[in-house]
Amino acid sequence: MLANAWPAVGIVLIVMTYFVVVIGSIVLLIVAVVDIVKRPDWQWKIAGHENTLWLLLVILVNFLAIPALIYWFNVRKKLIEVEKAAATGQFGAGHMTYGGWEPTPFMPMAFASASPPNWQPDPSGQHRWRWWDGHQWTQHVSDGDTGLFPTAGSDSPDHS
Repeated sequence: MLANAWPAVGIVLIVMTYFVVVIGSIVLLIVAVVDIVKRPDWQWKIAGHENTLWLLLVILVNFLAIPALIYWFNVRKKLIEVEKAAATGQFGAGHMTYGGWEPTPFMPMAFASASPPNWQPDPSGQHRWRWWDGHQWTQHVSDGDTGLFPTAGSDSPDHS
C-alpha cells in the first residue's frame, strides 16, 4: 500500500511547487513594478537604463519571474548606487525631493558673473538707468541726466 502512495505524493509535490513558483512570480512582478515606477527618470538615465523597457519586460515577459529577478539583482543595484552617489553630491548641484535627489536644472545666468549690482543703461530703452541686482533687472529706474548714476554717489536704488 505504501508503494502506491508515492506517485500521489509526487504529484502533490509537483502541483504545490508549481503554485509556489506561480505565486512567487506574481509577487515578485508586483514588487518589481512598484520599484520601477517609483524611481525618477534622472536616476534611470544616469544608470544607463530605460525604465519603460524594464517595465514592459517585467510585465509582458515575466516567465518564471526571470526579467523581474534580473531587474531586482542587477539593474536595481545600479539604481541604488546612483541614488546614493547623488545624495552625496557626486553629480553636481541638486536637492532632495520626496522621490530622492533631483538635479537642479541648468539656468544660464546672463549677467551674474559679468556685472555686479549697479545702475546700468536701461536695456528696454524706456528709461535712462535701471538697477541690475547682480542676477536680474529690477523695477527701480531713473531718468537722471547728470553723472554716471541717477544721484551722485548712489550705489543702490535705496539711495536714489
